[in-house]
Amino acid sequence: MSRNRLQNRATIATCFAPRPAHRRTASKRLIIAAALAVGFAVTGVSADTLAQPKDEALERTAANYIRFREDVSAIEAMTFDNAKVTREAHRRLAAHDSGELSSGWVAYAALVAADTPEFAAALKKEMKKKKRRNQLGGSKGLLSHLAQDPSYARKLPGAKAATAAILAMTAHDGARIAALGEAFKTQAYAMQKTKWGKQRIAGSQERIKDASAYRRKRGAATAPALAHSSEGGVIAPSLASANANWDANWGEDAPASAMSEKNAQVIMDRVLNLAARYSTGTLNSTVVHAYAKNNKSDRCLSMAKLTLDQCIAATRTPYEEAFCLGEHGLNDIATCVGWVGAPSS
Repeated sequence: MSRNRLQNRATIATCFAPRPAHRRTASKRLIIAAALAVGFAVTGVSADTLAQPKDEALERTAANYIRFREDVSAIEAMTFDNAKVTREAHRRLAAHDSGELSSGWVAYAALVAADTPEFAAALKKEMKKKKRRNQLGGSKGLLSHLAQDPSYARKLPGAKAATAAILAMTAHDGARIAALGEAFKTQAYAMQKTKWGKQRIAGSQERIKDASAYRRKRGAATAPALAHSSEGGVIAPSLASANANWDANWGEDAPASAMSEKNAQVIMDRVLNLAARYSTGTLNSTVVHAYAKNNKSDRCLSMAKLTLDQCIAATRTPYEEAFCLGEHGLNDIATCVGWVGAPSS
């Protein structure tokens, strides 16, 4: 099939004796206290550095975005030498819910901001503020400011560095996802020269149902055990302590980005608000649910999923399927999650 015909097809588709309970409890406390004392003495780690966030809702939400990264990493490792490659890629790429993926990006971006030293330093200063007449101090004061002014976190001294880190992550992620998308499209044309690439495969509706079943079977995404650190009451997630798919540097090199798109600043305000609350231990699942939203990405991802299903419905061979996956399962996704940090002109 020619390049134009392939493109047209896609377009159309668009061990000890027991002791009394009170003695066991007392002994356990003594053992724990001794262990902590020894641990701090040996490592030099203070109790403050071991602080954990009160609620892991942000990490759990972010895990939905990281799962997409994990799928991209897994697909990248595959070799195009049989039809099973496109089948597995389709299952993974079609298994993501648009709402979970869009909110997952917001939550992960907030973790990237919380992991930015400059932003953490600014929050530390906020936490040190004393209560004044008609003005709260510490975390209560910060919460008051955030409630009155959603953009307050963006006005903090370290917000510029946090924003730059988020935009860099966004651009780099988009570049890696899109690079895989282009590789799939290139392989689509190369596969036309192979016998297996042109063989008929299972009916499209059967394949679409198979992808839906795959999503249901693998369950919810899980958050990692991050090595959180804390200083002055400000928590940092230490993303690099998790596996490579949680690292802010997961993506590929890409041009500098800027928030040139309309409403991008609104999304960034939500991200920084979440980051500020997370870092100061004032975040809960209700707040995450309210702030971790990106309606434009959600709509874009929903359309990308619909277009992918339509494109797959028009396929009969692995090479056609590869083209659909590259264009709509990867390239479209890169655009949908990356609009906040559009390339600067």
